[in-house]
Amino acid sequence: MENPIELLKRVRKRQHFLDSCCGAYAFVGIGNHSLHNLYPVIHYLHVPLKYIVVKNKGTADLVNSSHFGVSATTDLEAVLQDRDINGIFISAAPQSHYGLVKKCLQQGKNVFVEKPPCQTFGELTDLIAAEKASQRFCLAGLQKRYSSCVNILRTRLQSADVISYNYRFLVGAYPEGDTLRDIYIHPLDLISFLFGEPEQVSVIETGPSRAVNTLFLQVRHRHAAGILELSTQYAWNRTQETLSVNTGGGIYSLQDHRSLIFEPKSRPFFSIPREKIFHTPPEKIYLFDGNSFLPVFENNQLVSQGYFSEIKTFVRLCEKKKAENLSTLSSLSATYKLIKSIASSCTTSKTT
Repeated sequence: MENPIELLKRVRKRQHFLDSCCGAYAFVGIGNHSLHNLYPVIHYLHVPLKYIVVKNKGTADLVNSSHFGVSATTDLEAVLQDRDINGIFISAAPQSHYGLVKKCLQQGKNVFVEKPPCQTFGELTDLIAAEKASQRFCLAGLQKRYSSCVNILRTRLQSADVISYNYRFLVGAYPEGDTLRDIYIHPLDLISFLFGEPEQVSVIETGPSRAVNTLFLQVRHRHAAGILELSTQYAWNRTQETLSVNTGGGIYSLQDHRSLIFEPKSRPFFSIPREKIFHTPPEKIYLFDGNSFLPVFENNQLVSQGYFSEIKTFVRLCEKKKAENLSTLSSLSATYKLIKSIASSCTTSKTT
């Protein structure tokens, strides 16, 4: 009889190579994020890239001479006319995403777009209409929705009595773009995804500029309330992302999408907290815990952070295979309304 471990390895290997793609794909953009986070996943999934679309001929010549195995071009229109292209990945300058997504949808292509897919709620509404008219689909690259920890947390919160949450998202300065739409969109989208559309928002902004600032938010949802600290006044080599969710049954703690811990609450003894009587040590249940020692699939940060799952979902949907688009354009309405509300509050506070 074959060793069960060897059998499992053989089955997984077979599944990996049999999960092939029928159509061809194109990628718009070749920046650092694409090279380090998206292209490695695309390569691992054996996604057949036919074109890479870049802004200038010099970059195209560099890619074509590097034996990258794909044709680089500056002609997006020619790529859109290629009937072999089943889907297009877009990861360019954030300000250009809206126009690129709309053009690709209008040409009948499925689209994966890195965040942000657009700049305003009005542009989002326009893209939703374009998507509907095209009878194609768009998946927004808000990878935290596909994080291993978030997947577990979201499932458990659906049956939990959520009381409140506390979220800290701390990074370094961001002078090269729009902090609110390029950086803070991640935590703002995640709270909308987990707790529903916010009903009330209170904002305090500190800091010398929009590139270097801190936002303190009080947010009320239908069934929960939260406090957030979003800041670019820390450091990129010491980033922090922590989310603590208080529920009737216990407390969930998410740390940098590397671990998810649940601490159950003991039931009161005749309205008296049991821990005051029995002095029992707190219990911790590890729902997800990244292991840096074992280099297995689940511990790879591209997997735990959600990059792998979002790209795999897009490709499977393009290939008409079973998958769930967790980041549709229409599902981002609450996120963009929240961004609009915060931007308005910050502008008002600057003028008063």
